[in-house]
Amino acid sequence: MSTEPIRVQETHLQGNSVREVRLDKNQQREIRLKEIQDKRISDLGLTIESSALHRFVQQLYRELERKRISKFHPVCYLSDEWGCPSGEPVIGIPFYLASPDLSLLEKGVNDLEDAREIMMYLRHEAGHAFNYAYRLHRTPQWKQLFGSFRRPYRDNYRPVPFSRNYVRHLAGWYAQKHPDEDFAETFAVWLTPGSGWRKRYKNWGAIAKLRYMDRIARELGGIDPIRRRGVPDVTVDEMESTVGEFYRRTSEEVALGDLALDTDLRDIFNASKRRKTSAPAQNLLRQHRKSVVDKIAYWTGAQRPLVRKLISVIEEKTAELGLLADRGRESEHLTNITVYATALAMNYVARGNFVQS
Repeated sequence: MSTEPIRVQETHLQGNSVREVRLDKNQQREIRLKEIQDKRISDLGLTIESSALHRFVQQLYRELERKRISKFHPVCYLSDEWGCPSGEPVIGIPFYLASPDLSLLEKGVNDLEDAREIMMYLRHEAGHAFNYAYRLHRTPQWKQLFGSFRRPYRDNYRPVPFSRNYVRHLAGWYAQKHPDEDFAETFAVWLTPGSGWRKRYKNWGAIAKLRYMDRIARELGGIDPIRRRGVPDVTVDEMESTVGEFYRRTSEEVALGDLALDTDLRDIFNASKRRKTSAPAQNLLRQHRKSVVDKIAYWTGAQRPLVRKLISVIEEKTAELGLLADRGRESEHLTNITVYATALAMNYVARGNFVQS
């Protein structure tokens, strides 16, 4: 493993001296991450073109071209989160994806998007941008299929699980959140290579929306958008807060109320201390945290930050109680904890609380 010398100043009774200390890659990374948290985001010089994000944006454009959408290539910019400002045919991409060090910080807080997820978000936001570029939401047929664009937008919506009137793309039955999201999700499924939407949604109510998308794309693919350029909301050059301030602000505590987990967790993680195959249950949960959070958020419709906080609290409680998992029964433990957490999440979605008193 390669190392780099770091000069360290030491103070002695006889005076100062300087010596070189070699740090391994992990130590160097920790120093970089601490230093970067004190820097203003706008001073980091982040760009899409100079980062790995460039290839994802280019892939999006190629997918649009394959669908014969040649006049619509939405401008992408770095922002504080994924988004498409209402009415503006542009796509905001989280700034942390433009830097390996920032991506490491994000991974420790919110679970970093992988390549598949980045493209899923890009296709979804491209759906919003396409809608705004051609002002489809103002047309009678769009309103008939998707609903009123003026409907109130609520973050805490209550979806109907497994409804066949909506496509499935992002986690949490996201198409049911608002007519604008319904269209963006329909666009994303239609655009995704190999989605097989004609076969998959053949007998669903959502097929009418997909067929509309396919037809309208053929009609407008070679026509200049009504609104060719959009105005970004928050750009990376305008983000004056430091990296540390950004993460302190976005990692505010999620209130879970009083969760009495002790008895249930002891039943789930009941391995004996005497068995050589026993290991801390917290390690097993941490290893599979992202996949468990992903699936619970996808199937229940609970907001991802809430689910992630729930799993983190469960992790902390297993450590506090000193609970153990049997390595020979990992599948059983994971199945039980996933079903358990899913039941809590569904309680929250249906009633607004994890546990009813």
